[in-house]
Amino acid sequence: MHRRLVHKSSIGSLLFLALTALAQSPGPSAAPLAGTTASLAPAPQPGSTVMQVLAQPPVFFTGSARATSKVDKLIITVGEIINYRMEVEIPAGYAAAIPPPGAQLGEFLIRKYDFPEPEKMGDHMIQKFNFSITAYTTGELSIPPVPVLIQKDKQLVKVILTEEIKIVVAPVTSPEDMEIKDIKPPLAAAFDYRSLVIMGSIIAGIIALALGGLYGWRRLKEPRIALPEPLPEPEELALKELNELLALGLLEKGELDRYYTKLSEIIRRYLGLRFQIYALEFTTSEIMDSLKNKYLEHHAYQLAREFLDQCDLVKFARFVPEAGPRTEIMGKAREIVEITRPAPVVETASASAGAA
Repeated sequence: MHRRLVHKSSIGSLLFLALTALAQSPGPSAAPLAGTTASLAPAPQPGSTVMQVLAQPPVFFTGSARATSKVDKLIITVGEIINYRMEVEIPAGYAAAIPPPGAQLGEFLIRKYDFPEPEKMGDHMIQKFNFSITAYTTGELSIPPVPVLIQKDKQLVKVILTEEIKIVVAPVTSPEDMEIKDIKPPLAAAFDYRSLVIMGSIIAGIIALALGGLYGWRRLKEPRIALPEPLPEPEELALKELNELLALGLLEKGELDRYYTKLSEIIRRYLGLRFQIYALEFTTSEIMDSLKNKYLEHHAYQLAREFLDQCDLVKFARFVPEAGPRTEIMGKAREIVEITRPAPVVETASASAGAA
């Protein structure tokens, strides 16, 4: 019924990398910070991306830092949005950052996030990180501890963690079913007087009819909760967006820069979802370095590089391609999606059992 996006580059691995960067002289960090020099290193396992932070001279942290996290709801239904906020209090002159959030926060999907400018409170600074998240799996899920990296003069000096938060995700039918109700009190013994029993029965019937009518009326007035649509597969989403871009007619209007920019964003988003990399945040060379560990066929790898290079020429160098390459670039985008989409699963075991 529910479909989940599986991201192997979880907060857990980012936390491990951030702590290693603080404990060792040369070490990996989960995300490039201001003032650090970042480059891609080979992934430790298929599907994960690692940022390499170069060695820095040690800096001693003499102030105090505190990170708190909270949510506006502890019990939600499937697909309901939770507002998750992190607040980091640091001394003036320091800066706070977190690893790139990607598409998931633990077992929750990130719908949007906002990192406002720090606020000065006396001799301290308050940095906020706001997320809107949701989940499509029922049960007790957790928002894991998030590493917060403290900097001084563009150098990492301390790593602190937020607290883990448990969230109960209930089916959309009745979130109250997740609560434990009190034991009902014992029924009182019936009176022996028949007249009182008959009168009480009549009164109870009238009350029951009134309550039943009121309950039915309120149920009719309540809006029905629509089930969330299942998330499309990356290739389905990419092909849909390509068709929508083609329908805009940007080439016919002469808007080459806008056409190539949107075309590049669609394929970058597809590569990020398909191969679990930060494609929208990476440069073309960083994307191609990440794809080397994804077991791509040589033709698919070369086609992706050629496509991204052509888009970069139009976006950044103001290159104006001929009429032929303009129409061919959409075909290259579709070909990248088609030749890199997962192969269909053939259920040979169940087919053999059915034949027997």
